Amino acid sequence: MSDASSSFDLPAHVPGERVVHFDFYNDQRLQGDIHDGLMALRAEAPGMFWTPANGGHWVILDPNTISTILRTPKLFSSRQLQIPPRPDAPVMIPESLDPPEHLLYRRLMMSWFEPRQIAHLKSRVEHWTRHFIAKIKDRGECEFVADVASRIPVAVFMEFVGFPLDRHEDFRGLIDGLFRSNAPEESQIYAMKIMGELQTLITARMEKREDDLLSRLIDADFEGRNLTFEELMSIGFLLFLAGLDTVTNAMSFGTRHLAQDPEFQARLRAQPEHAGEAAEELLRRYTFPNLPRQVAQDTELEGVALKAGDMVLCVIAMAGLDETLNPNAMEVRLDREKRHHFAFGYGGHTCLGRHLAKMELEAFYRHWLAEIPAFRIDPSRPVGGVRGGAVMGLSSLHPSWS
Repeated sequence: MSDASSSFDLPAHVPGERVVHFDFYNDQRLQGDIHDGLMALRAEAPGMFWTPANGGHWVILDPNTISTILRTPKLFSSRQLQIPPRPDAPVMIPESLDPPEHLLYRRLMMSWFEPRQIAHLKSRVEHWTRHFIAKIKDRGECEFVADVASRIPVAVFMEFVGFPLDRHEDFRGLIDGLFRSNAPEESQIYAMKIMGELQTLITARMEKREDDLLSRLIDADFEGRNLTFEELMSIGFLLFLAGLDTVTNAMSFGTRHLAQDPEFQARLRAQPEHAGEAAEELLRRYTFPNLPRQVAQDTELEGVALKAGDMVLCVIAMAGLDETLNPNAMEVRLDREKRHHFAFGYGGHTCLGRHLAKMELEAFYRHWLAEIPAFRIDPSRPVGGVRGGAVMGLSSLHPSWS
């Protein structure tokens, strides 16, 4: 913990004993293994603390406090999801809305992401999974993030939504740049580039419909009317960010674990019918999003005064790593009776795409272990870097096999 007399202006309502220096974009604790770093932070910091980094904000590590925040939108608003706050940040419908407005849009979106509505995507998930694994199978090694993890789920999602597959590299570059940046000017540049791409795509689809989600959104009946162009852009921005990055990170963290845990890898290889359970367990162990909220009105939490406008960062990985919720939480096990985690969020903003994500991860682990022999991290290749921020991830991963 830091001394409250350090060289920054401590807000009057922040107790000095609650101050810990932590930069969730670039903190040194996160530069090796992100989740080990979070556990080290938890060992030295209270479950709720204030950091002067990134304009100053609260950081929540305690799962019970996180659940309180995420299920109380009246006090903890989703209307500002950037730390530091950016009043000019693009709105992401429905993610950056609060009730009751949020629920209206969420009901519209849910109709396309429920299990029965995405069942037809299973054949495409299987196709793209086999396709990209086949491309690297005989090489004996790969750069997993670039060759596999950023390919399979992104191809599935781009095809589903109606994004052009030949723009994969461009779109991934924009996403990575946006999530890496904690400088408002730089992140605004990436956001505007994404919005420009979306404007072109939506305009083209308004002129000519296809069999994709963009076309369905354009023709949707929303409260007795069509969505406006601005609403389509806002929903498109959320789809762009969520669909082109999240499952990539889940696959990368999960595959790194398999490479480092030969016993678990062998067990899952022998029991492919448990691929779905393995996907859930790996999501629990390696949850990677961080969820910002803004205090909507003066309140008190855990005996600490919070002021309207304060930013709060919920480190939701800590639920999966909590020993009370998940005994022996650092271990990856298939025989857990229950798995408690917030990998898909919690409360009214639980991830709309969670069923598709689970479908993709189950198919990936099943096919990868059927096609790729025993693999490990290639010791001759450089250790890949990590990305902090709102969506944490691995920048590269080098498995090899023979």
